[in-house]
Amino acid sequence: MTQELRGTNTSLNYHKVMAWLSPSYPIGSFAYSHGLEFEIACGNIRTGQDVQEWVESLLRNGSGWNELVLFSQAYRSDKHSLEDLSDFAKALAQSKERYEETLALGRAFARVTSEIAGVKCPSMPLPVVMGFEAKMGDIPLEYILPLYAHSFAANLISVGVRLIPIGQTEGQQVLFNLFPIMREISKAASVAELADLKNSCILADIASMRHETLETRIFRS
Repeated sequence: MTQELRGTNTSLNYHKVMAWLSPSYPIGSFAYSHGLEFEIACGNIRTGQDVQEWVESLLRNGSGWNELVLFSQAYRSDKHSLEDLSDFAKALAQSKERYEETLALGRAFARVTSEIAGVKCPSMPLPVVMGFEAKMGDIPLEYILPLYAHSFAANLISVGVRLIPIGQTEGQQVLFNLFPIMREISKAASVAELADLKNSCILADIASMRHETLETRIFRS
């Protein structure tokens, strides 16, 4: 009976993760392009292959990697050290809009999750608050971290699907092509330390800054 109950609890936690990372979870992630809208508007990103290379670079060396490391660190933190980690995550935001993005998504996640669970969770940057809540919910890090990477990539690919536009099928092909990268990077991030944070995606940083002055835009970052 105990083993059956444990299996049921694990199954419910997996459903919870699917809800958290679903586009229908009302945190507004669909409203942000992470600077990708500017690159598309300028004609620098025109194909599915361009989108794939852009997202892979972020996962390996930019904000995607950093979010996975912050998620992992939050998972291993306690409440006393979480505030410092939150401040660190804010300092990593490369532009005004990226700063507002990570805070807005984190606030929305905290609000919705608190209302559903009936327990207040901290309002912090998204990878920090979700990482900590995953720990509190006894969700295995090795399970949720690759799915967080999947959600990060899928959201950016959807920007390319809508704006370039590339077709839905090509968008899915790009996503599937990135599966091995997500697995590889998530495994590395799960044991990484803060000293392993990095960012050599300078063009992405510049794009997120210049997006603020884009005359016509759909996304908020």
